[in-house]
Amino acid sequence: MEGQVVARPGRAGPASAARFPFSWGSLVGDVIETGACSGCGGCVVACPRGVLDLDQGSWRPRLAAEARVVGSAEECLYAARGCSMCARACPRFGTWEREADMAVRGRARDGGEVFGVYRRLCLAAATDPEISAAGQDGGLATALLAYALEQGVIDAALVSYGEKGMRPRPGVARSRAEAVAAAGSRYTYSANLIAWSEAASAGAARLGLVSVGCQASVPAVAGARGARRLAGRFALTIGLFCACAFTDELFSSLLVSRGINRDQVTRMNVKGRLQVWAGSPAGDDPDLEVPLRECHSYDRPGCRHCPDFAAQHADVSLGGIGSQAGMTLTVVRSDLGVRLLEGMERDGRVRVVDAEREDPEAVALLSRMAGRQRRRWAAFAAATPGIDPGPGISAAEQRVPGR
Repeated sequence: MEGQVVARPGRAGPASAARFPFSWGSLVGDVIETGACSGCGGCVVACPRGVLDLDQGSWRPRLAAEARVVGSAEECLYAARGCSMCARACPRFGTWEREADMAVRGRARDGGEVFGVYRRLCLAAATDPEISAAGQDGGLATALLAYALEQGVIDAALVSYGEKGMRPRPGVARSRAEAVAAAGSRYTYSANLIAWSEAASAGAARLGLVSVGCQASVPAVAGARGARRLAGRFALTIGLFCACAFTDELFSSLLVSRGINRDQVTRMNVKGRLQVWAGSPAGDDPDLEVPLRECHSYDRPGCRHCPDFAAQHADVSLGGIGSQAGMTLTVVRSDLGVRLLEGMERDGRVRVVDAEREDPEAVALLSRMAGRQRRRWAAFAAATPGIDPGPGISAAEQRVPGR
């Protein structure tokens, strides 16, 4: 096809398939018990024996009883035989950030690149009316997926479908129609990576992933550490800006106290305040707005230390921040991201303007939000043995007040 966007090879790492001296016990001690675990599911899908699962109440990975060393709930039989795949895929273990930076960017992010390495900053919106109406803040994530599927960059994508009451369900999108069905944002957590097994069973060889930063780092981290079975299938990662996801108690406690039952909720957004639609058409004003400070007690524990607001290891990172309604602030990070967006512009699939020129306040807000989470992680690392602080942020960014 003329003008076709060609996918890059899988991200499997180089000689890092050599012995990796860490495994399940390392994750238990350094990640799960310290509170660093994000519940992303990377270790679960990386496990070649299928002995890990993800408790979606606590968002902690669990080792199956039959795989435990006798007398220990923390030692894995297969780790004792040399398996290290779970630790190789963990985006919070060891020097994960530097390793992922090197794998997908060729260098570590420096302290001044507070929201990560990038090639282009723009505001973008889908031109397709159906995608624009179904998507969040311009529908760019959905448009990217649809285009990548059409161009053969990916065979399928791991996404989140919204069931009644904004209940997220990890799933697989194999077509434009399924990408549109998965459009929109849910503000409780969805471990989209868990849909890996469904995609693999269907024979999808080139996967896309739409996810928040912790999950978006998994293909890069796994590739850097030689977890080829996992990393080699990912061809495109679309990252979503994320300050924090909420627990289900946001619905059962906060919204119920304001007279809204979860099953009434049809749409949510965050624009300085939590906005909730519960029956009114999406184009109308929200039925409820709640100051974010009143929502913090419902922050998911796994999100409270996260350093990555801007999904820095994705090919393209997206978020609905800024003053231009109906447009997505877009951070294009990789060669593939550049080619995709240029192809979509050429084919009339998106409307794009320069973000730094048209909405410098949105770019400044991105820096502030990213810097806030960097400082949060640095404080957590300083207080927690075994946690790597990463490249950190510059002295100038340290002085920028949080939001």
